[in-house]
Amino acid sequence: MDPLYGSNHPTDLSQPAEREEVHNRRIYCNGFVRCDGLFDIEAELTDHKTYSFPSDFRGEVMPNMPFHHMKVRLTITCDLVITAAEAVTIAGPYAVCPIANDVFANLVGIQIGPGWRRKVSAAIGGRHGCTHITELMGPVATIAYQTLYGEESRKARRSGNDKTKDTNSRNKRSIALANSCVAYAVEGN
Repeated sequence: MDPLYGSNHPTDLSQPAEREEVHNRRIYCNGFVRCDGLFDIEAELTDHKTYSFPSDFRGEVMPNMPFHHMKVRLTITCDLVITAAEAVTIAGPYAVCPIANDVFANLVGIQIGPGWRRKVSAAIGGRHGCTHITELMGPVATIAYQTLYGEESRKARRSGNDKTKDTNSRNKRSIALANSCVAYAVEGN
C-alpha cells in the first residue's frame, strides 16, 4: 500500500534485467529568493562514464572525472524576465567548449514562458552555443516557475492572504494549467 496515495501505486520501478551502468548524468537545479526582490535560478550538469577512456584534449578520462561539467545562473524578475545570465564550463570534451559561455548573456531580456525553447535555441543554441547548456534551460524554466510561484504562495500564507484557498484563484490556476498534466485534465479534451 502506497502511504501517500493510499492505493497500490508502485513506489519504484520494476526489477531491471542484469546490466552494467556505463554513463551517469546528474542535473541539479536550485531556486533562490534574493534580498533585492529578484530570483536566482542555478543549474549544474555533470556527465561521468563508469570506465576510463582516452580523450585527445584531456588525456585519459577516469571514472571519477566528469566528462561534462557546466554551471549556469539566471537572474529573473517576478515577471520571469531574465536580467542577468552567466555560464561556466568546468569540464568539456574539447578545448573550444568554454567559448560557448560567451553567448549565454544573449538570454538577458528574454521572458520565460511560451516559446521558451525556441527563444533559447535562437539566443544560445546552434554553432555558437553548447548543447548541454542549452538543454539545461528546460529544467531551469521549470525551477523558475516553481521558485517564483512557491515564493508567492509562501508570502501569501505568511500574510494571511492565501489565495490557494480562494475558489476564484484556484479556478484561474486550473484554467491556466488545463490539460498540462493528468491532475489538470479537462474532460472532453
